[in-house]
Amino acid sequence: MVQKKLNNSDAAPEELAAMLKERVYVAFTALAVLIATGSHGHTPTAGAAALTLVVTVAAVLMASLVADIIAHSTVHAAFVTRAEFRHLLKVVWGAGGAVFGPLALLGLSALDVLDVSMALRLGQWWLIAALAFFAFLAMRRMNLGFLRTTLLMLLLATAGVVVILLQLLAHS
Repeated sequence: MVQKKLNNSDAAPEELAAMLKERVYVAFTALAVLIATGSHGHTPTAGAAALTLVVTVAAVLMASLVADIIAHSTVHAAFVTRAEFRHLLKVVWGAGGAVFGPLALLGLSALDVLDVSMALRLGQWWLIAALAFFAFLAMRRMNLGFLRTTLLMLLLATAGVVVILLQLLAHS
């Protein structure tokens, strides 16, 4: 259902923006986790890498949910309603889908189809592609034209590559 809304151009702009924002946060978080997990001198098991990724992403999503509740309470001087809380949960839950690819790759690694270190590297590139796709979803409503949309997608993907390079520099 959240995926349908993300692809639905009739979704309210604020709702689409919230879903995309959370997915971008999760993608950058997951990118940092995959890099750090693979750069500590020893390769973890696929299960340990997946658990680290899931726990970290769950913590970030929980922090985001709490921050949204606090922000809402501050702005509106009232606690979120049940409907607003369901909406916030839907946005947070949907953002978790951003790590489907890396988790699937780690699953293949657990089945000995891929080496764990290869799954971690492919997961990083998957997330960079996901960042470019998220940029496309954001830009398609703006009618910027093919060239500008492509440049903005490349800009976000480049930011992902910079994250990889900074993490590699920090762990070298």
